[in-house]
Amino acid sequence: MAKKVVDNVGSFYQHYPRIALIVTASYGGKENAMTIAWHMPMSKDPPLIAFVTGTSHFTYKLIKQSGEFAINLLPETHAEIVAAIGGSKGETCDKFATYGIAREKSLKTSAPILADAYAAFECKVVEEKIYDGHSMITGEVVATHIQEGCIWDDGTVNMEKVIPVLYMGSEQYLNIEQANVRTLKRDIYARELKL
Repeated sequence: MAKKVVDNVGSFYQHYPRIALIVTASYGGKENAMTIAWHMPMSKDPPLIAFVTGTSHFTYKLIKQSGEFAINLLPETHAEIVAAIGGSKGETCDKFATYGIAREKSLKTSAPILADAYAAFECKVVEEKIYDGHSMITGEVVATHIQEGCIWDDGTVNMEKVIPVLYMGSEQYLNIEQANVRTLKRDIYARELKL
């Protein structure tokens, strides 16, 4: 297949779909939530997770002041809330009150935990890298909240119970009615696909 070569990345959506998650933070009686698609686990031991956000965002400012945040994963049934959180500004809108978002008490941080999250991670900031108006924040997970039945014993998401919010970029969300999960053993295919 022919390829076109260009000198920029365009909208940079080539690596989508991605799970859209909600980052929450609280400081000085103020709290907020923001939608993030650029995130990644960094390590299991210690448990580290990172995400990228613009430094002008209200949630970023709360994280800078508090040194902590929470990562919340909502099911696809809540995609509209994920979009609404991403489309509103925390300086002018109490997103929790405006969108009726229920929260639970966190255990080791002040960051709100979303009641409807199938998984949530309370994190303490361990590192930050600034890139021209954007920040990559790495946090160490200090507490994990898991909704019963949503995670298998091996730690993977139980797609029979919950489907993550999948963001395609450009305001598009992927709705998969039924997940077709395949187990592909890496070592087997490493042997079988050799030419």
